[in-house]
Amino acid sequence: MLKSLLFCHGREAYRRNSYLISYMFYKNILYVFPILTFGFYSEFSATAIYNLWLYQLYNVMFTALPIMWFAIFDWEHDKAKFLSNPKLYRIGLDDVFFNKWVFWRWFVYAVWQGILLLVMAVVTLDIASE
Repeated sequence: MLKSLLFCHGREAYRRNSYLISYMFYKNILYVFPILTFGFYSEFSATAIYNLWLYQLYNVMFTALPIMWFAIFDWEHDKAKFLSNPKLYRIGLDDVFFNKWVFWRWFVYAVWQGILLLVMAVVTLDIASE
């Protein structure tokens, strides 16, 4: 029982928690970056880039639901494969899923997608104002 708990659930908990931490940084950067840069674009006039309900919908739909779904239903391998193949446990010792390169990759993805969201919003607002 302890073997299954440590080797199956412990490995998967490390992997899932690594994705969770990376996803939370990604989500928050993607949330704040367009708002911050739109402040420079609008000369800090307190104009909102999104409607108020979009802020709340974003926090519920893109924070709670995907990561809960992932944490409940995702298994990389079945338990028998974990117990029979000890090489699968190296991911925690080698920091495969959470290291500085993984963090910066998620950071760059968030900034890039934040720039795309900002451009889409600015273009849409300019078209709507004409």
